[in-house]
Amino acid sequence: MTRPDQTRPANYDFLYDKNYYGELLYQNHFIDKELGYRVIDNCCLSPKGINTQEGLNIQRKNHKKQTVIYIGSLSNGWGHFITNSMSMLWFLNSKEYHENFSDCNIVYLPAQGFTLKGNQKRMLEILGINLSKLEPVTELTSYDKVIVPDECFILNEGLNYFTQEYRELVNKTRDFALANIHPIKSQKVYFSYSRYRHNRSIGEDKLDKYFASKGYEIIYHPEKLTLDEQLNILIQCESFASTVGSCSHNIIFLRDNTEVILIPRTYFFNRWQAVCDQVHELNINYVDSSFSLFVGKLILGGPFLYFISSNLRKFFHDKNTESIVNVSDFKKYLRISFGYSMSRAIAYADNPDVYKYYSIVAPDYFSKLFNSSLLVRLKKWLKSINFIRSCIRHFKP
Repeated sequence: MTRPDQTRPANYDFLYDKNYYGELLYQNHFIDKELGYRVIDNCCLSPKGINTQEGLNIQRKNHKKQTVIYIGSLSNGWGHFITNSMSMLWFLNSKEYHENFSDCNIVYLPAQGFTLKGNQKRMLEILGINLSKLEPVTELTSYDKVIVPDECFILNEGLNYFTQEYRELVNKTRDFALANIHPIKSQKVYFSYSRYRHNRSIGEDKLDKYFASKGYEIIYHPEKLTLDEQLNILIQCESFASTVGSCSHNIIFLRDNTEVILIPRTYFFNRWQAVCDQVHELNINYVDSSFSLFVGKLILGGPFLYFISSNLRKFFHDKNTESIVNVSDFKKYLRISFGYSMSRAIAYADNPDVYKYYSIVAPDYFSKLFNSSLLVRLKKWLKSINFIRSCIRHFKP
């Protein structure tokens, strides 16, 4: 089965069960459509979004006699920022904007706790946006006219796509990175979550060590690097690896044909990542190496359990491809998942899709877990002691 767009489909052969996802893996997320914009007269903006003034009692002191450009919500989360938050920015590079609206202020809705600084601010600078015209909407405010561009990256229930305008925003960022190259330590990198303060990724430190043994530089806090430093690494990277999340969305900044290794957090296929996968021509490989058996209804909340799976070892052509299970990681995963709360344990266990997906790997995982248990190791130790004693008695003069 092939996907009906110009980018090659990812390699899903190292998932536990690619048939489980069905058509989802092969959907085309690129839409060839002409984007435009709406002009809304007497438009009211609030921190929650757009409203018209019709039927609303708006005090005139909150009215601004201006025409403004609305660019949606800006978020602290890096993965959301480089996808959803960039969805209207294409308009600020358009001919229409430069010819008719370049003198207008640009308004946005700040997500909770958002302040325009750091890498988010730097991204807007790289995209050529005039930061002096940016203005957050922090209270109910009405304007004479609000220009609302179409979105070039959309992720709603049942509607996931990007357009050429989004690809051009990414290309502008990649061009900047190519023009500002500096030496890097390694062209093979693994972006890790394992050292985050509020760590939901149990066992990922084992993945860190495994990828390090394959020559990968482990970057533990990519978000602490400046955007220029991140882009410099990504644009020169020949092989990029990460578990699926905000870190993995950075593949949009890789050069064409770069090798990508993505490890899903759980049975759930990340829709943001599915769209990001198709922005450019990449050699993407999905490799299952998790056993997040007790993911609750809030899937993105975790926690997530990783181990060195047989699939991962097969991908790297190891001589020994048996999975490696860590008992202490599993105990920690249980402790965090259930939190010693029976009600939470029941909620976490009530997810049949998880069991269906992991049923393929569960027998091997639990077998390895049992064979690694303290009880089994104690029995083996006692047997070895008895063997040594019998040897001593046998050779005793």
